Amino acid sequence: GLIPSTLDYCCWGNCSSFLTQSGFTVSSWVRSMDAVVKAQNLVVSYGKHVALRLDDFRIGAEAGVVGLFGSNGAGKSTLLRTIVGDIARIQGRIVAPHRVAVSYLPDEPFLYPWLRVSQCVDLFRSRYDDFRTGAFEEFLEGASFSSLAKVSELSKGMSERLHLALIMSRAPKLYVLDEPLAGVDPLTRDHLLALITKYRIPSAPLLLSTHLINGVDSIFDEIVLISDGKLLTHDTASHLRDFGDGDLELAYKRSVSGHVKND
Repeated sequence: GLIPSTLDYCCWGNCSSFLTQSGFTVSSWVRSMDAVVKAQNLVVSYGKHVALRLDDFRIGAEAGVVGLFGSNGAGKSTLLRTIVGDIARIQGRIVAPHRVAVSYLPDEPFLYPWLRVSQCVDLFRSRYDDFRTGAFEEFLEGASFSSLAKVSELSKGMSERLHLALIMSRAPKLYVLDEPLAGVDPLTRDHLLALITKYRIPSAPLLLSTHLINGVDSIFDEIVLISDGKLLTHDTASHLRDFGDGDLELAYKRSVSGHVKND
């Protein structure tokens, strides 16, 4: 499985105006933005299977929190892993911050199970000059485990909380979170979403993939929808909500199924 050592991870360094039956048009404001991430004519393949094909994709410095939506196999994790450099065999071009300037939370644990929570903190603090101890402590405030607990002793939800706390306690140029809240209860999820908003560095966009759209929709400033490895749309969350009668999950379902609202 994808469980590299902690140090490996630590050392990285009106909607019809943009919807059509044949696909979506990326809004002009996306093309004009100052990009932190920029991909052009990007193709990622696994053998003969094309997992990702993006003609023009950008995340701007002022994007805020960007939701990445798509069904299983749509290409979400492939896109995120390409952005952070885990997938290097590509066609086309992608520009993103150096890995040491990206705070990346993959969709599987990366901490050794025998590490104690205090050791995890020490590793991040020693590796990253931008690590903020105060932010980490607030993320874990009220958590039902001590600093002496081993990672293997934590529940799935508590382990996800620890991983998220470490990642969000940094002050990077880009945050990339792959399904970060799948195992936490609704009350804890809302608390963590508030902390993500509080501690995200304003100049650093945060790209977050999730299946739990309605549970986390309030956090998003922009939305990226992909299907079969292709970009369906990239627009503001408020604009996309109009397409779903105020509901982002409904907007996502309508867009993927090809049901277009006509004025």
